[in-house]
Formats: sequence, structure tokens, C-alpha cells
Amino acid sequence: MEQFRRFPAGVQDFKRIREDGFVYIDKTQYVYDLANRFGDAIFLSRPRRFGKSLLCSTLKYYFQGEKELFSGLAIEKLEKNWTRHPVLHFDMSNCKSDNLQYVADNLAFMLSRYEEEYNCPAGDKGFGERLRRLIIHAHELTGNRVVLIFDEYDSPVLNVIDNREKMDAIRSLFNDFYGPVKSMAEHLRFAFLTGITKFSQMSIFSTINNLTNISLDADMEGLCGITAQELEENFRPEIEKMAVNYKVSNNQMLQMLRDKYDGYHFGPQLTDIYNPFSLVNMFRSLSIKDYWFASATPAALIKILNMYNFRLSDLETVTLFESDFDQPFDNMASAIPILYQSGYLTIKDYDRDIDTYTLGIPNQEVYAGLYRTLMPLYLSHVPATNTTLLREVKTAIFYDDINRALEAVKNYMAALPYDLGLKNELDFERTLFLIFTCLGIETLVEVKNARGRCDVVIKGRNTIYVLELKIDSKATVDDALAQINERNYLIPYWNDTRRKVKVGVVVDPEARTIKQWKAENE
Repeated sequence: MEQFRRFPAGVQDFKRIREDGFVYIDKTQYVYDLANRFGDAIFLSRPRRFGKSLLCSTLKYYFQGEKELFSGLAIEKLEKNWTRHPVLHFDMSNCKSDNLQYVADNLAFMLSRYEEEYNCPAGDKGFGERLRRLIIHAHELTGNRVVLIFDEYDSPVLNVIDNREKMDAIRSLFNDFYGPVKSMAEHLRFAFLTGITKFSQMSIFSTINNLTNISLDADMEGLCGITAQELEENFRPEIEKMAVNYKVSNNQMLQMLRDKYDGYHFGPQLTDIYNPFSLVNMFRSLSIKDYWFASATPAALIKILNMYNFRLSDLETVTLFESDFDQPFDNMASAIPILYQSGYLTIKDYDRDIDTYTLGIPNQEVYAGLYRTLMPLYLSHVPATNTTLLREVKTAIFYDDINRALEAVKNYMAALPYDLGLKNELDFERTLFLIFTCLGIETLVEVKNARGRCDVVIKGRNTIYVLELKIDSKATVDDALAQINERNYLIPYWNDTRRKVKVGVVVDPEARTIKQWKAENE
């Protein structure tokens, strides 16, 4: 009988994963390095659902000295002492609400559990004083210094990022909570803080002395997520089974997984990292889908993009200095750093000579999901009945039928709300870009070459379509096709084995949709 392995989809407790026989990728070499190499206080930024909580859980059991859980793992040969430290582990995602009282109640509950465990009376003091007394009691009771773990420390603040009054109130509550940590150095063995971004006005960054940010450290790139090497070494049976199911070779299946879930880089070495949440869910179901985005696009993303008046052009060849990544959220001049920290952009290249990073969208899953998220910002309230037309567009491109696709696009655009505008060529380019991209179809706009700038390029499975749009009432589809030929818009794709098709398009700003088009094979 075929044996199926258990994958820990949604399981973030290291002890349960080890005791219940779930598949575990050994990250304990990193855990040992964290605890012994970088100092006594560390901050790590990674996107949501990238394994931060499992890492925090692993650290907790390591510092609690539960050696038996680490049997057979890398750390077993590295750690000799296995000292049992008192660990105070706070998961701040439990405090995510716009209701201050709810946040306070949950923080009080987390404190009360440890106060009971370490025989520390709560009293009527504030949260900061309770934490201070708890650290001292735990140290004195056990004789060993305390380990502090704050997972998703920024979750409560990000949840109310668009409401200044509520954000200030919640930030004030946590500033009081974190405040006493500064004077606790003699009682602390280690402090670990995870989140997405930094807030300069959160006291945690000033109260913990010598807080080391390892988010871009070259040796820690594989700390969270699954590296390309780990994928091939640990998931060979599932890859082979999926190759059979999808009727492709093992190498073709690996390429499909790279395209869909790989592409993340978290440091200058550009170590390839796969999204762990998507991989684990995919191997459990043996089906390639958009798991990360389907798990819920955080509301904070839309709030942040609105705050910065985000534009699609902001995603074109973004270059940052390393200092830009470490910029506190409240000092950011654009949404780009938070898009990187949230996982919607990633490092694509690093120039050591000038210490700059080039960013881009990681993979197909994020590419399609990000633009589905952005679509409401640009297309307002899209009628629900239009989803049928979107399915028609995707099906037509899959079967290399551009005429059928543009007919559906024409009807889709005609049904969009009147107040969207669609008055100039750029409006139509942007709308076409969003329609195709949100369907997971690679689409480029304003593509430059030596002779000019092509309006839209659509890359299908077997065909590349080069579109030239004309909005002039006197222009024709033949004029558009002539421009494609005269300016050699197909030159960048001559080495691509896919079929090339030129498409001349005339748009009607009065009807706010496509009027005519004509396709020609190269």
C-alpha cells in the first residue's frame, strides 16, 4: 500500500511536527547560529506565512532544553549543554484588532499564563511593569536567564495602519509593554523579534540594546522558506508523483514549481527560496494552485498602497540601497520597501560595487495575485457578472485565440463603470495590463526598443502577441500594424521559440472599449 507523508499545512508548533511525524525541513543549523553567533537580541523581517512562527516555536523548544525533539537533526551534534531557560513567547498576531480593549485583553491573557507558571502576582500595574516583574521572577525561580520571543510584533499596528487615532493608541499600549526590556539585560539570555516592517516609534527598537537586524544577512537567506536544494533533496517522491499526474517529466515539473513558487531572494547571495506555505499545501493536495494569495490578501496591503498613491509604474525596475530596506515604515517615502518586506517584491539582483539591490515580482503566483489585488484600485467596482468574460479571456489565450480573447475584453471593458474614465491610450494600456495580468498571463506595457515603444505585449503559452493601440479617430488597424513593422517591435522576441503575432487595435474613448482589431502572423 502506498505510503503518504504528512505535511504540516497550518501547523506552526515544532513539537507537534516532530512528535506527530510531519515532514520537517531541518533548519536547526540556523537556529544554533541565531542563538550563538549574532548577539543576544535579533530582529528578522520576512513576509507572512514564510515560517517565522515555526522558527519562533523551534527556538522556544531549543532554549527550553528539549533535546529529545531535536534527535537526528543538525543541532544535535552542535549543542552540548542543552540548558533549560525560561522562555516567554508572545504571538502578537493574537492581538490583531481595531478594538483597543480586545488587544489589551489578549495581551493580559498571554501575560497571565506566564505569571501563573512562574508564580508572579500580576498586581494592578501596567503591562510593562508586569513584564518586568515576570522576567525577574522567572530568572530567580529557575536560576537561568530568560529568553524573550515576540512573534509578529507589528501585526497589531499594521492592522490599523489607516486609522491614525487607533494606531497611536495601540502603539502606545505596546510601547508601555516593551519599555522595561531595556533595563533587563542582566536577566535576559536572548531576545528574538519577528515582523514584516519596522516602526521607528515602537519602543522595542530603542529599548532592546544592540538589536541586530539579520533580515539581509547572507548566511541567513535560507532561514525561512525552502531553498531549491532543500526542495530537490526532501520532496523527490512528491515531485515524481506530480510529474506523472501532470504528464510531464520530473525536470519539467521542477520548472513548473520554480515558475509558480520560487524566485524569492532575501540577501546578496541570491539564494533561491520557495514560498513554504504554498509548497506544503501543494504537496499535500498534489495540485498547483495559488495557495499564498488564496489564504487571504492582508487588508494592510490595500491600506498602504492607498496611503502612498501607488502606481503601476512604481513596479518597473526598482533599485534600492540596503539602507532603504531598514527604513522604518513611518519614514518611508514610497510603498516599495513595504512591498518587498511583505513578499510582493523580492531581490532580483545585487550590485556589490555600488551596494544596490534591484527588485521585481518573485513568481507567477505573486504576479497574478498582486495584480488581482491592485485591480480594484484601478478598476473600481468590477461587476460580478464580468467574471465569466474574464474566464473567456484566459481560455482564449490558453488556446492561442487572440480574436476570441479580444472579443471578450471588448465586452468586459464596455461593462466597466463610466466614471473609470478610459479617455486616453495610457488608460486603455493600463486596463489591458490589469485584465491579462490578474489572470496570470505575463503582460508588459510600454516596452521600449531602439526604434520606439510598444504599447502591450502578451506572452501566452505558445504565442507572443505584440499590440499597438490607436485612439486617433482617423487611425486604422492597418496603421497600427504598419507601426509594429516599421519600428521592429518584434525584435526583442526573435530568439523566443513561440509563435509571434502582430495585433493592431483601435480603441473608442466614447464607448470606452476596443473598437476594432486585426491580427497578423509574423
